[in-house]
Amino acid sequence: MCWTDYLNNRVGFNRTDLRDAFVSDGICMSPSVFKKELNKLLDEGKIARVGRNAYCIPVNEEASYDYTYSQLAEDVADIMKTNHPFLEFSITELIQINEFVNHQIAHNILFLSVEDDLKEFVFETLKEKYPGKVLLNPSVELFHQYWSENMIVIQKLTTEAPRSKKEPWKARLEKLLVDLLTESLWLESIGESELPTIYEDAFLRYIIDESCLFRYAARRNAEKRIRTFIAEQTTITLRIKR
Repeated sequence: MCWTDYLNNRVGFNRTDLRDAFVSDGICMSPSVFKKELNKLLDEGKIARVGRNAYCIPVNEEASYDYTYSQLAEDVADIMKTNHPFLEFSITELIQINEFVNHQIAHNILFLSVEDDLKEFVFETLKEKYPGKVLLNPSVELFHQYWSENMIVIQKLTTEAPRSKKEPWKARLEKLLVDLLTESLWLESIGESELPTIYEDAFLRYIIDESCLFRYAARRNAEKRIRTFIAEQTTITLRIKR
């Protein structure tokens, strides 16, 4: 029996399960060799991480999430790195969810999350480059009042927000999914009726690190809410139980 056959029918497995699968295939490894093989399988996409010490064999052509940001997002990121090189920030944008919704969004909004006590400095930097296009932590009312295409909304960055390993300012899909349910401006922009489809499509197309997702949700005081939403309003089967 091939080691993949040993694991194929499992929703998820841990490192011990993987080692047992290798043994069932007649493969014995030292701990150091096993660690290298684990990392190799992850790099090659033959297995994927879905949580802390939790993995799966990708099916249905699931992939790691990647998104090509707009030129506006790239330009804002360059300005941030040049003017505030030591500041942590994260960017998501409204059109980022177009691959998950039926009704395509034509007009973009950029959400720039920065450390709370430095939001004003970032606002001063960006309003010179984009006059009339930058809002600092707006209420829903101000958001609608001053809405314009390619508007930049500066918000507080929640500590330990999921970030891309390649470019730390690029938000992981886990962050986007949580923000959709916790940020009032996101809900105003897309509507709650779209959320089940977005979640189901995201889980179908991509490997979601559920530990990362719910850890960030807990930081937003929304873990219970998101678990309830997934259980009651979607067909998603989580790989990791509590």
